[in-house]
Amino acid sequence: MKLKTLLVASVAVIALLSCSPKASQQAVKLPSIDSVDFAQEASDLKPDPAVVYGKLANGVRYAVLHNETPTKTAALRMRIDTGSLNETDKQRGAAHYLEHMAFNGSKNIPENEMTKILEREGLSFGADTNAYTSFDETVYMLNLPEVSEHLLDQTLMIMRETAENLTLDAGAIDRERGVVQAEKRTRDNPSVRADLAGLEFTTKGSRVMSRMPIGTDETLKNMTDTDLRAYYEAYYRPENTFVVLVGDLDTDLAIAKIKQHFEDWTTAVPAGEEHDAGKTSPRGMDIGYYADPKIQTSISIATIKPYIEKMDTATNRKEAFIAGLGNRILNRRLSTLARKADAEFLGASAGRSYLLETADMMSIDMSSRSKNWQKALAVGEQELRKALKYGFTQAELDEQLANSEKSMEVSVQTFATRRTNGLASGILGSFKGESVYTHPRTSLERFSSYEDEISTDMVWDAFKEQWSALDKPHIYLQTSQEIENPKQVIRTAYEASKAVPVTQNAMQKQDKFAYTDFGTPGKVISQKHIDDIDSDLIKFENNVLVNFKKTNFEKNSIRISISVGDGRLSMPIKDPAMAILANSVMSAGGLKAHSNDELSHIFAGKAVSANFSFGTKSFNISGATVTSDLTDQFNLMMAQLIAPGYRAVSKARYDKYIESWYPTLDSTPGGVASRDVGRLLRSGDIRYGIPPMEDLLAAKIQDVKAWIERELKNGQIEISVVGDIDKDVIIRQVARTFGTLSKRKLGHTDYPNMTKITFPTARSKPVVLTHSGDVNRALLQVYWPAPDGTDIMRNRRLSILRRIFDNRLTKVIREEEGAAYSPFAGRSASRIFKNYGYMSASLGLKPEKISAMSDKLDEIAVDIGAGNISDDEFTRAMEPILEGLDSSLESNSYWMGVISHAQTDSWNIDNFRTREKMYQNMTLADIKPLAKQIYRPETAFRIQILPK
Repeated sequence: MKLKTLLVASVAVIALLSCSPKASQQAVKLPSIDSVDFAQEASDLKPDPAVVYGKLANGVRYAVLHNETPTKTAALRMRIDTGSLNETDKQRGAAHYLEHMAFNGSKNIPENEMTKILEREGLSFGADTNAYTSFDETVYMLNLPEVSEHLLDQTLMIMRETAENLTLDAGAIDRERGVVQAEKRTRDNPSVRADLAGLEFTTKGSRVMSRMPIGTDETLKNMTDTDLRAYYEAYYRPENTFVVLVGDLDTDLAIAKIKQHFEDWTTAVPAGEEHDAGKTSPRGMDIGYYADPKIQTSISIATIKPYIEKMDTATNRKEAFIAGLGNRILNRRLSTLARKADAEFLGASAGRSYLLETADMMSIDMSSRSKNWQKALAVGEQELRKALKYGFTQAELDEQLANSEKSMEVSVQTFATRRTNGLASGILGSFKGESVYTHPRTSLERFSSYEDEISTDMVWDAFKEQWSALDKPHIYLQTSQEIENPKQVIRTAYEASKAVPVTQNAMQKQDKFAYTDFGTPGKVISQKHIDDIDSDLIKFENNVLVNFKKTNFEKNSIRISISVGDGRLSMPIKDPAMAILANSVMSAGGLKAHSNDELSHIFAGKAVSANFSFGTKSFNISGATVTSDLTDQFNLMMAQLIAPGYRAVSKARYDKYIESWYPTLDSTPGGVASRDVGRLLRSGDIRYGIPPMEDLLAAKIQDVKAWIERELKNGQIEISVVGDIDKDVIIRQVARTFGTLSKRKLGHTDYPNMTKITFPTARSKPVVLTHSGDVNRALLQVYWPAPDGTDIMRNRRLSILRRIFDNRLTKVIREEEGAAYSPFAGRSASRIFKNYGYMSASLGLKPEKISAMSDKLDEIAVDIGAGNISDDEFTRAMEPILEGLDSSLESNSYWMGVISHAQTDSWNIDNFRTREKMYQNMTLADIKPLAKQIYRPETAFRIQILPK
């Protein structure tokens, strides 16, 4: 379960691309949205015809859709049209508390049995079983691994139980109280508190801050069964319920099952009164300020106007799209400035939001180092003023229109294999937003019909109208820097920026991509087809290796992964700072001939990408594209190999980010853990964890270049391609790009000094670290040495053992003790670092709970180590894996994992060939010896992270 706290409600302009001028000219009177059951009944937009909508006699509404990606699976969603806005003062937090109680007993399901029932059916808690609460909705989600009639009945029964029959036993409520309180603590940190302070400044006069979904310490402490039942009966009602069922099933069957489980639901209790978020009070210029030494700095300029409700019609979608273009162009300008070496800010964004319909708000937000907030403010203010004064160029508009068109074209090309879970979420989101769920093809058609009408003047006029309240700006600064008389200082900085004249931007030169001709195409010297994985292994005369699998799981989509060289193991010295800098250099450095900003211009309207990442044993260049852009995709990936930019600007941006981010690390237990624990678990190996800030800043870009360039020029290259494309097309693309390279080496170099890792010696007392954040937060982590990852069968058994331990943690630490919101069991094992591995447990706790829960954790470990594992625990750990085997075979990402390195390492293919038989034949008797070997208190390494 997770609470989605709404800090900013933004408009996704690219999604609003479905309108036609013809429709906008029609003077058709539409009914009010409040008088219809579904948004399409009050709109001139046509809904996706494949979605079947309906309403039961009792008011329950539903939407069902047949979808076969992946086959034999389904997604079930239930939305209750209520959230924290409907709570009384005494009930604050009740909507979210009820979401927790859905897992704690109902008329037909005993307390704490719901999750177990679902796990036995193959649903994994968290991945397939989830829920969230917001200001205005509560949503329950189940992902069905199969669409048998039995599982449909089981899951719909559970949804009905949640909607009407929760027990809300006083004892169960008390037992869950600690979990809800722990969740609130977990989500409380300096960054969140700063965001909440900003939200409070923005929403003055509304009810937003007085109805945060998590509730307050006082109301959570005193919440009773009477409070929860009053809210439950008032708002969990048929007319407030919307059920979505998408999957590989007949829509008539889906509707029949929804009727079977929901149509007899009635309630005699009067409906609760509906409350909105209120309205943000109109006011003149306002300045806000929040300081905390453990937060990063940002400053915003905003305008607030009254919210005006608009129906989802063709005209309004078109207007919203055009209005969004100006902000997108402004964001593009800000992105260009942020990439400069001398940029005074780290990042920026401008956009429109409606904040639960409390206001119509425009804002521009700038992040920077604390010492540079005045300069960041000036950049934002002056770039905004420049756009308002001079408007936009045709080239800027063309880039945004091209990107929009490509996005819609890709949606049309891939719609036939849209994933079931995403479709269910899309239908649910449209219903919540009172918008029409349209088909990608009709959206593209409408856009194409008016694209040529859009002019720079039209965009400029819409932009000026949106920002028309800038004479009464709301300026908000959150920073780590204490400022004396902050409001006056902020006002002075703003007025000083306004006094600076602005000039129109110069026209930007449009370059052509410099890397399209790489020489004489290479030749294939061998091909081999692997029947059981239906894949081809191809070798070029220059030793470039290609692994290929054609699929139809993602229509018209192709994924490409290129492994190069020896990865992190090839780093010349054990320098963690250089490794961290290298990530920035390779992501922000662009190419020799083009900066990242120039690449954005060049590839506008193209679905191409080349992401460089650092694996332990190889570097990786990955990307995804569609058939029409395959040539550009290979050109870009080849350029990333032969001409990386290593630009100084990447080091400048890196330094600014480190100076802003690093001081926040010790503000939470998790930040301290990320900084120190990795190093402790490897007996002080400096490559792990995060080094001191001065070491990070001292890293040199020339050292990064010397390291990586050697590997890119000489290292082994193995290319893996999975997708809806023919093998001969891929061979031609590789031949003209990577096939032109000089002969590459085959195999990897041994790095004995880099592959030695030692687990720390067990201690009688825990290692104690401290954080400077909330005094009510602590973190307990325990690590047990375990086998490495060199044995496939043992790996699978250890994965089941981890699941068993994780489920036991949930049962004991969360459900019985109510001490932690999300206790977690982990595992680490590698084939590269032999004789090194561990199993782990991590608990976020109150500091006063550390001692007791440390003892409880030892009890769990000893009990499991003694073999006290029930058949039911084994089944609940195993079934989600067994149920997921078939659906994973319909995933390009899964097959990419199988064929990657297929010509240099048989591990992934062996894993595929043996997994089904190994899992199906695995027994509890196979697990117990490993549990006995691992979970021994005398070998455990314990870490406590406590408040200072």
